[in-house]
Amino acid sequence: MTAATWPAPPPAAEAHAALVGIVGAEHVRVERSALAAASRDVTENPEGHAEAVVAPAGAGEVAALLAWANEHRVPVTPVVANQNLGGLALPVHGGVVCDLRRLDRIVTHDAEAGYVVVEPGVTFGMLATYLDENLPDRTYSWSFSPPETSVLANALLDGLGTMSNKFGSQGLWINGLEVVLADGTTAHTGAWAVSDVAFGRAPLPDLTGLFVNFQGSTGIATKAALQLAPKLAHTTRRVVLARDLESAFALMRTLGRCTTFDDVAAMTWPVAKLLFGAESGLVRDPDEPEAMVVVDVSANTPKEMEGKLDVLATLRRDAVSAGHGLDKAFDMEHLVRLVPRYAPLARMPTTLDFMLDHPGGGLTWVGTYGPTSRWEEGAREGCRILDAAGFPPIVVTRPMATGHYGVLRFICLFDRDDPADVERTRRTMVAVATAMIERGYIPYKTPSYAVDLLLERADPGFTELLGTVKRALDPNGIMNPGRWGFGPPG
Repeated sequence: MTAATWPAPPPAAEAHAALVGIVGAEHVRVERSALAAASRDVTENPEGHAEAVVAPAGAGEVAALLAWANEHRVPVTPVVANQNLGGLALPVHGGVVCDLRRLDRIVTHDAEAGYVVVEPGVTFGMLATYLDENLPDRTYSWSFSPPETSVLANALLDGLGTMSNKFGSQGLWINGLEVVLADGTTAHTGAWAVSDVAFGRAPLPDLTGLFVNFQGSTGIATKAALQLAPKLAHTTRRVVLARDLESAFALMRTLGRCTTFDDVAAMTWPVAKLLFGAESGLVRDPDEPEAMVVVDVSANTPKEMEGKLDVLATLRRDAVSAGHGLDKAFDMEHLVRLVPRYAPLARMPTTLDFMLDHPGGGLTWVGTYGPTSRWEEGAREGCRILDAAGFPPIVVTRPMATGHYGVLRFICLFDRDDPADVERTRRTMVAVATAMIERGYIPYKTPSYAVDLLLERADPGFTELLGTVKRALDPNGIMNPGRWGFGPPG
């Protein structure tokens, strides 16, 4: 699935003139600072090496760019905010970085069918404002990520959000896509391929999946119809402190299987200390809770909310009776009033400044989906690996799709400017990914080292089918090469 070298690129002057002809001179960046910024992110992944950063204004310019790149065998790496923590938007084989931030329109919405059509440059902050102003009775599943990150990118990478317990990963919220293929062809998927109402993906062949989790290696999505959920009149976020991880998992397992709650998540004790401004030397007092379980609840009426909170209280009491250490649930807003620094946990989309405000500003993770029956085992092994490498055990976890599977995400903060710390982080992330895969967990937003680990273990038929799809959609191998085992073309 990989080969040795790329064909010789077109002469620099000729390539520059062609790119200027497509997007205009002001939207082609070749100066060193722009290329350096496009070749690095906040993770430990090795830097790329872009030859140009090109910012198209719409699907037509994206199509023209890809048609030119395909003809001349020039690699193209799509990027929006470049804040993904898997290093997925780094130009590892050079070529052109396709900056999609100018495609930032919320094109339309359908209040009756409950969806909104967005371009890749639409951020979570933009969508939140749009819904408040135009569809106040609708909401989205908000990612635990900064407001300036891309809604569409998170969906294409099967990220998660504040309604993951009810509905699963964000790829399932995509009703249909407008995509530009490697040769510049534009296509629509889902009902959108036939109907002017993008109401869903059924009953046509589900071609949307050809672009979900492929990390831009099969085409560039220039629009997506994304589902919206009803926004109920009454909402609250409740917090339960857990004495240990096992107690947190026991409660999440029970709450996840109950359709009462929008979302259930937990995070370990270092997060609380980071919110207070700690940067290093994080130590847990034996009397401190090991985890914080966060439960999102919404209801149509106060009486319904009262009933749902009663369910939460009853299930917590049952868990305590079974021997688990769980404090009573309290309102997150009350906590924020007492401790304002906890505000990032009370609103979505949120800022992650408290995780980036440290020397070197490095942030990375191994995020995985897998069986909840192995939650405890996976979490303890991941924490052991982090501790052995000198990292605090920052873990975020939640049930998905009413507990059909769960999340284990292990986070490392490090100094990007310290080569030794970068290497320590890289070794640790590989060790964590290996341990999780051995326990049946699969990394999402999958970095290249985790792809290699997966493909070593994958069913041979799956691997061959993956290659068949990739070669059919991108025969010259120009689309974000280096992803899912694909390098330069043979």
